Amino acid sequence: MIEVKKAIVRCPDDYQRAVERVAELGTPAPGSPEEAELFGLVDAIEKWEARHDEDEDGEGWG
Repeated sequence: MIEVKKAIVRCPDDYQRAVERVAELGTPAPGSPEEAELFGLVDAIEKWEARHDEDEDGEGWG
């Protein structure tokens, strides 16, 4: 099992860089460091999108 590389998306610029990096990584080899990075980035992107989808619906925090 790979150790997922944790990523944090804090602002729109981080989000954009994460999306671009995911595109660069493509489909890495199973068990590779690139796969671990991909999983961490996708998780961070999904968390960012979930927070901001709620904000757009008027039900987020703030």
